[in-house]
Formats: sequence, C-alpha cells, structure tokens
Amino acid sequence: MAECGRLGPGGGWARILVVFVTGSVLAGCGSVETIKKREKESEGYYQQGLSVLNTDQQRAFVSFQKAIQANPNNYDAHYLLGHVYFLRKEYTDAEREFRTCVSLDPNSGEALNYLGRTLVFMSRLPEAIAVLRKAVTLPLYGTPDMAYVNLGVALHQQGDIPGAIRAYQDALKIDPPNVPRALVYLELGRLHMQQGEDSKAREAFAQVKALDPQGTAGAEAAKMMKQLR
Repeated sequence: MAECGRLGPGGGWARILVVFVTGSVLAGCGSVETIKKREKESEGYYQQGLSVLNTDQQRAFVSFQKAIQANPNNYDAHYLLGHVYFLRKEYTDAEREFRTCVSLDPNSGEALNYLGRTLVFMSRLPEAIAVLRKAVTLPLYGTPDMAYVNLGVALHQQGDIPGAIRAYQDALKIDPPNVPRALVYLELGRLHMQQGEDSKAREAFAQVKALDPQGTAGAEAAKMMKQLR
C-alpha cells in the first residue's frame, strides 16, 4: 500500500510543491509582462499627447489621462496633465497632479516649482513659499532661477519686499539663465522703487535697457526711470 503524503522524490507532496512553485513563477512572469505592457501602452499615450500639446490641447489632455489610466505612476503624464490644467486655470486639478508628481519623485524641482506657482495663483502664499524654498535647495534641479522668480512673486504678494528682492537677486546668480534677466531686473527695479531705493532701482532699470534695448522690457524700464527722483 502506498504511503499517503510521503515526502520522497516521487511522492505526492513533492509533486504538489513543484506544481505550486511552477505556477507561482508563471503567474509572476505573467504579472511582470502585464506591467511592462501597461507601461509601454502608457508611454505611447504620453508621447501621443506630447506630440500634439501645442496644436491640439484637448487631444493631448485626453492622451495624458489615458496614459495615467494605463500606468498611474507615469510621472511625465501627470506633469503635463497638470500643465494643461494650469493653462485652463483649473488650479485645484493642477495642484493634484503636481502633488502626485512630487510623491512619485520627491526631488523633482520642476514639479515643486510648478506646484509652488500653482499655489501662488490659488493665493495660498505660505504653502507656495514653503514649496518654492524647498525647490531652490535641490542640488540636481537644473532651473532654480525659475523657482527663485516664483518665490519672489509669492514673497512680494505676501508683503515681504526685502525677501522678494533677495529671491530675485538669487535668480540673477544662476548661469546660464533660464528666465530672461531683463525681466528679473525689471521686477527688481520695481521693488527697489517701492522701497524708496531710487539709486538701486535706476541701476536695475539700466540693466534692463542694456539687455533689452529694443524690447518691451527695455521700453518699460525707460518709462519707470522717468519716475525716479
């Protein structure tokens, strides 16, 4: 009589174990293949949206949503969906997408900067300032002058003009610049005017005229200089 449950090489329990392990491995392979398929599908939708972003915003909007549906961890799709929401002035939805980006990549200066800018437009200045201050400290963030400028805007709106001046001055230290320096100097000149610092304002406006002699920024600087004592 065969022994029920014997553990020898040919025993029933051994065969069950082999079947179980083999089945688990196959299921795992299937799961990995499914994930890769969804990621590829998501990337396809993302690229489709990216290709029409500047020509067909609605189509891009739908493509980014499909990309996220296929892969909820698609950072790029969340970022550009947030961008579209921001352009549409749907700031609550934009905030959600940028916060998702930050949760996916806490060291993304781009996502923190755009989140901070969104919060500025929502008049949530203390939150915006905290987020933007974090963005400018990230060592791998390639465009910190953009966050410094948004930080300057937020501090100015909060009434902290000296803080805003420091933020714009920090933006000017970034080389090469990602924000036109003429625009930064123009805002800096305006803030110095508000502080009654006419000599510093004149210096800032002179920089604007030198950097943008034929442009709108230069024309505005020339106009502002006439108001100085």
